[in-house]
Amino acid sequence: MLEIKNGECFLGRTLTLSDGKKELSVTLDVGPRIIDFRVKDGFNIMYEDVSDAVNKDVSSYYGEGAHWHIYGGHRLWLSPEDITTYYPDNGEVAFELIPNGVEFKPKAWEKVEVQPSVKVEFLPDGEIRITHSVTNLGKERKLCLWALTVMKSGGEMTVPLSNEDTGFLANRNIVMWPYASFADGRFALSDGKAVLKSSEKIAPPFKFGIYKRETEATYELERNGEKVRFTKRIQGEDGAEYPDYCCNFESYCTDLIHEIETLSPVRTVPTGETAVHTEIWRLERK
Repeated sequence: MLEIKNGECFLGRTLTLSDGKKELSVTLDVGPRIIDFRVKDGFNIMYEDVSDAVNKDVSSYYGEGAHWHIYGGHRLWLSPEDITTYYPDNGEVAFELIPNGVEFKPKAWEKVEVQPSVKVEFLPDGEIRITHSVTNLGKERKLCLWALTVMKSGGEMTVPLSNEDTGFLANRNIVMWPYASFADGRFALSDGKAVLKSSEKIAPPFKFGIYKRETEATYELERNGEKVRFTKRIQGEDGAEYPDYCCNFESYCTDLIHEIETLSPVRTVPTGETAVHTEIWRLERK
């Protein structure tokens, strides 16, 4: 049976959901962010930016004094990345109880002209469904939903690569960002998978992306002798338009954070219509 209770974190009020085996907390005064995720009596795998180390002045677009803060944890964005992506979501978050979970809805993003929401549902098999929705409040346009899970650095991310036999056609892609090098010792490729190991001692950023129709990535992290594995899974769409040279999965790390990111197809969304992107999560002790 799902237990839902009020809580607190360094960002203020939270709502905590627990099925007795794991618990998940979402911020209510900013965001929303899934700021805490752990197995029962375990450690929080999410990055918490208590010192506000990652922030951005966005006053050039959003007005004098506007600042975006990473805060940490899991968030919903829009792709491709530019100044408008960094919406200063620093206000209160409304929520509504739903069967087996909660839907979180901040105020509409002004200037971006969308209404976002994040729905968290605990499934009978122990997995968690995270449904990201964006309703277009402006003119018809293309939208791509971007789901970023910001974990503590120091773990190992593994994502399988496609092994589909496509004959004369390519069956996999590896996309690199300008600051990333194939020679970076944190990154390793084989025929079957890509691995990115972040380190709290290595500060330079690294990012890569891939496309795989059925993508299931894992992140293994250890703290104080306890090791856990986080898994997120999405279903892609072959032939659909994706950003960043056709990526539906990306991973980024520094000494502070390790992001596990998924993306929806780029879709034309009429006024008043809603785009949706769904992830399935698991968390277990190793």
